[in-house]
Amino acid sequence: MANPGGTERTKLNRISHKASHDVSDLYSILDDNLVAHVGLVQDGRPLVIPMAYGRVDDIIYLHGSSGSRLMRLLAEQPEVCVSITELRALKVARSTFNSGMHYRSVVIFGKASLVSDADKDKALSAVSNAMIPGRVQEVRANTKKELAATIIISLPLDECSVKISVNEIDDDEQDLNKGTWAGTVPFISTIGEPIPADEEAAGLEVPESVKRLSKRS
Repeated sequence: MANPGGTERTKLNRISHKASHDVSDLYSILDDNLVAHVGLVQDGRPLVIPMAYGRVDDIIYLHGSSGSRLMRLLAEQPEVCVSITELRALKVARSTFNSGMHYRSVVIFGKASLVSDADKDKALSAVSNAMIPGRVQEVRANTKKELAATIIISLPLDECSVKISVNEIDDDEQDLNKGTWAGTVPFISTIGEPIPADEEAAGLEVPESVKRLSKRS
């Protein structure tokens, strides 16, 4: 069961006021973003790789090619650390020391598991629908060859931390009234208009899943 900040290594000791123990915040951050940075150890050295992911209840799924060195490594050395960060604004204070960022982030610790062949199609659909909700229902089913070429890794949300930074500018008193500007610079992500892949696609109506995605911006 997901329990943000419920263990010693997920408890925020420094700037603890930015910690959230709310499971709804955890789900919101995971569901609103697409890229996870997966950290593990290879030959005694740290390795961090960005990967697409999808969430189903209290499990996230990571997928890649069955020929991928990284995916084989994840299957053999399951202890991982996964980080997802959503940058929302730059906080521009009257000193660089007090400047910073507004963000939401999740860090997950745990043992990754190789998803069985019987559950692979369901897990792959979860990752696909995380990117474009509803797209799986609009296209053909995965073939046996495609599933065989794919490795899916699952990671439970049993041990995770949630951090949210939204504090306003907090300048030192001695920096005020000296003619230095301060404020925030919002980061706004937008989704562009769909571009057909070829002449066939150009002659077809844009599918509902892609229309809904375009309206999210």
